[in-house]
Amino acid sequence: MEVSFDTEKQNGAVAPVTRIYAPSHRNGPEVRMIEEVAESLPVYPQPREKDLEKQQAVEAEKPQVPVYSRILMILAVFLIAATAILAISGSAQIAKIYTEIHTLESDISSYKEKISLLRKEQSTLNDYTTINEANQNVGRVMSWNDN
Repeated sequence: MEVSFDTEKQNGAVAPVTRIYAPSHRNGPEVRMIEEVAESLPVYPQPREKDLEKQQAVEAEKPQVPVYSRILMILAVFLIAATAILAISGSAQIAKIYTEIHTLESDISSYKEKISLLRKEQSTLNDYTTINEANQNVGRVMSWNDN
């Protein structure tokens, strides 16, 4: 491949232009087939049949996994499964505890409301005029001693 650089100024810039030779099919040279004689080719050593059989035998063999490693893999799987089961059961227990806490908090708030209503009712009953009026309505007369 021929490469030439054009260093002439173009449009006021000094930038080299790379031209690459690309032959066209119309004007290009004809392609000729060259036949080579087998005797002129270089000779490479060919692999022996025994070597080929050894290579094939080595490739075909699969390494045997020891029994203890299989047992360890099974134990690891069971350990992971047990951990997952423990995590799920623990989160279920935590959820149950949270629901109980929520119900207790709602019960406490309802009891607090009832207590506040009772206190309000009691404060109205502690008023002496209200007590005196209630007693007069029933027919009791209170005598206040001013000593």
